[in-house]
Amino acid sequence: MYTDANGAKWFKGNLHTHTTRTDGVKTPEEAIALYRGAGYDFLALTDHWVRSETVEEENFLQLSGCEFDIGTNVQEGIYHIVAIGTQRMPALERGNFTVQGAVDAIHACGGEAILAHPAWSLNRAEQILPVQGFAAAEIYNSVSATPWNARPYSGVFIDDLAVLGKLMPCSAADDAHFYNGDQTRSFIMLRAESLTRENVLAALRGGDFYATQGPLFSWSLSGSKLTVRCSPVEEVVFFSDTVYAADRVTRAHGCTEAEYCLKPNDHFVRFELRDSENRMAWSSPIAVSAGYAGK
Repeated sequence: MYTDANGAKWFKGNLHTHTTRTDGVKTPEEAIALYRGAGYDFLALTDHWVRSETVEEENFLQLSGCEFDIGTNVQEGIYHIVAIGTQRMPALERGNFTVQGAVDAIHACGGEAILAHPAWSLNRAEQILPVQGFAAAEIYNSVSATPWNARPYSGVFIDDLAVLGKLMPCSAADDAHFYNGDQTRSFIMLRAESLTRENVLAALRGGDFYATQGPLFSWSLSGSKLTVRCSPVEEVVFFSDTVYAADRVTRAHGCTEAEYCLKPNDHFVRFELRDSENRMAWSSPIAVSAGYAGK
């Protein structure tokens, strides 16, 4: 946890992790100890179709979690949905639910739903566009990177959704299975008054979090200027639905501030940061035009 210049508390957490309860190589106890020892404030064990319980301890929160999946081929759609903070097992039957039905069932149990690794699953924006109620989609998923897999990065999917008018909040997660480099890499920083299940879920619902592998940042929008302030990075890149912009990339060793001037055709803007260790951070899309605020 750290406190920013405005006095807000930020907590570090991973919301997608696997254990020996299904296809992970670490026991739940080992996974918790590993993340806690790496300075994480909260963790969700999200084994496939096996729900973990919420456990609140001093200075560490284990959130209940479970990963549901439907579909076996890309043409018909493959979807993996992570349930966070549920108070009981959602009433879902393998192979017999819709994506909206899964989100609704998770909400009915008091939890929040995150769309896992959409690029890895080859999800298309038009498939997710009608679904309401996702707290986030993973813009980066550690275990989907090489050498374990492929397509870890879902930025194009996020942008495609935004072009269609749906601004999806972005999370990052390890989805750790092998624990040979896929752990403690990608996480969220979440703003809350204190570390409780209720506060974390409220922050997820409110979008009070961002995805990162290390860089920390804040942003402000004043008139037509978007300003990013951050821990030292090497590069800040702004993404929008304007195809070309001369000020889209800022590169400087130890850069701690970057600016982007909104263009007449911009409806949304998001940004990515890269530090000297090639660790990334990703903002969620920011609405800069009316009508671009839905999940």
